[in-house]
Amino acid sequence: MKLKIYRFIMAGMFLVSLIGISTACDPLGIEPTTQVDEGRFWQNPQLARSYVNNFYFWTQTASGDTFQSEQWSDNAQGNAEQDWNTYRQESFNKRLYDENSGIIGFSAPWSDAYKKVYNVNLGIEKISSSDAISENLKNQLLAESYFFRAFIYFDMIKFWGTVPYVDRALTIDDDTYLPQSKREVVFDNILADLNESIKYFEGFVGNSEVGMINKDVSKAFISRVALYAANAADASAKNLYKDDPKGLFKFEKNSQHYYQIAYDAANSLIGKYSLEENYEDLFTSPNAHMSSESIWPVMFKENQRGGFNPTSKNGPDHLYYGGTEDASYAWNIRSGLFPTQDLVDSYLQKDEVDGKWKNWWETSQAKAMGVTINEDGEIEGESANYRDMYKNRDERFYATVTYDGSYMGPEEEPYIIQTWIDNTNPAVTLKYSSLHTGYRYLDRMDVAPMNRASAQTITGYYSRKYSQFNQFNNDGTLNWGLQRQTTFFNIRYAEVLLNCAEAGIKLGKADAVNHINEIRRRAGLDDYTGNNLYEEMKLQRRLEFAFEAPGFRYFDLLRWSEAEGKTTIEELNQASRGIWIFRKGVESQMVGENGYPVEEGGEGYFTPKFETFRVPYSVYERKFDNSRYYFVPFSATTLKDYTQLQQNPGWTNFIYNN
Repeated sequence: MKLKIYRFIMAGMFLVSLIGISTACDPLGIEPTTQVDEGRFWQNPQLARSYVNNFYFWTQTASGDTFQSEQWSDNAQGNAEQDWNTYRQESFNKRLYDENSGIIGFSAPWSDAYKKVYNVNLGIEKISSSDAISENLKNQLLAESYFFRAFIYFDMIKFWGTVPYVDRALTIDDDTYLPQSKREVVFDNILADLNESIKYFEGFVGNSEVGMINKDVSKAFISRVALYAANAADASAKNLYKDDPKGLFKFEKNSQHYYQIAYDAANSLIGKYSLEENYEDLFTSPNAHMSSESIWPVMFKENQRGGFNPTSKNGPDHLYYGGTEDASYAWNIRSGLFPTQDLVDSYLQKDEVDGKWKNWWETSQAKAMGVTINEDGEIEGESANYRDMYKNRDERFYATVTYDGSYMGPEEEPYIIQTWIDNTNPAVTLKYSSLHTGYRYLDRMDVAPMNRASAQTITGYYSRKYSQFNQFNNDGTLNWGLQRQTTFFNIRYAEVLLNCAEAGIKLGKADAVNHINEIRRRAGLDDYTGNNLYEEMKLQRRLEFAFEAPGFRYFDLLRWSEAEGKTTIEELNQASRGIWIFRKGVESQMVGENGYPVEEGGEGYFTPKFETFRVPYSVYERKFDNSRYYFVPFSATTLKDYTQLQQNPGWTNFIYNN
């Protein structure tokens, strides 16, 4: 890690930062930016517009189509395939930090973030002083620039807690060993930048294009940032961080101050947007960016913008059912992002007898399957109709999770996914078990599925969100690798509703339940009638945003637990849960490997059994049993040179045992 801030920012100095902004072929007659001197560059409004456009390629850390932050949470389990490390999250989940180099296998935003801060600060200064840019365009560009400065600092403090705050384009002559600002000050500066963004947008006449920042994006982002600030203020009030000699984590203002900011910002957008009628359309429709729910979409399209294609990862690394020796098509998705049983358990099921929404193991369907809770708190059952556990769930379940007996592929010819295990003959398990499970050998169930086996599900589920089954090869198989026309949302209206509800609950606002009910109704649920609206809000955030980019669950668990003064976060201090389904299989005679289930009455048939379990393998453990893990540590080599930095709480003189 480079140490001095000026090294970071000088690496992003003016001409270097402009590389790649303009095209080689320039029909407008604009000189390439690499051939325009700095003085003339800022006299060209189109080049100034291009400069700010470059900010839109920045993304939040740990987002993207591998949903890295989801793998850090209790929503998803990564794999242990040694040469497919986008999913191998063992080092981060176990908090395996190295004293000299910091985080193992992951890079928190620091040097690259300061390059971005420098670019924004330079843009603000040059655009503000340019006499060639119209006042209207200047207002738009400055509004966007102030927003992106807030965006980058917010990304940084989620990992570091507090950072040196730089609000001007430093030069090599400046003092660049800057101390950290207080956490409260950084939050306040972020909120001030977002308000400055709104002020400039109010002076802008015109409409921002879809996908670009506008005033509503800034307001929605204020509601997000202010909730984090409120939680940090609560942590300060609880004196969670005692190892803080400079008082960097102390707040003067209380959490109510920030909850009010969050509520006001979100409330100003209530009714201006509406939820998409069909939840799944947000993630599979090629026109999702135009949804009534869309506030800040990020769009991807074949041959225009690539890099976000979950379809190529959302499924099994094995064969299709129904293949023949002549055409034994394979999925070959090589996944590693598996929903957990804890997430699946969170989706309520409608009871077929009384019509009430319940935990699935409490419904009449579950009773018919003989479901019991064992001494470990896990769920067991035995039924030929065990797939009834997946019927009549919260509608978001079907858009998010692929489960045993569900289908993938085009509507006219969907393909079944099966994840059961044949437990009758350990010696031939690989031949008899289903095509789509990572558990290849019954007599090795005590050994973690590793390498390619772990690219098959180890929890019993595959992720589904953003899957578009609409691109085909010449032989009729699905083309997984081709970039889909899809969208993810940096901000959508559902977040505004839930941000407003969260702040409203803390402020005692009566409208909070209405916002939560709006979310529930879209999912097909009845209105909430319980007595713990705060916990219901947490649950709805989990279900609403599971497997989305940018991720929410991991950072939500951190901020809520921080606000409560927890030193252990149980959800992050234990391995994931999954489900094993055992049934009799028969070796496929058509594709020559793995099995089909023996139907009732067939040779060797027995009633299928299932049991949930906590993944018993050390490679998949998680650790969060100390408040130091709220933030990543500065490495010893960084602190040796950059003495103005204070080590994050709990890491001072920590003895690393990796």
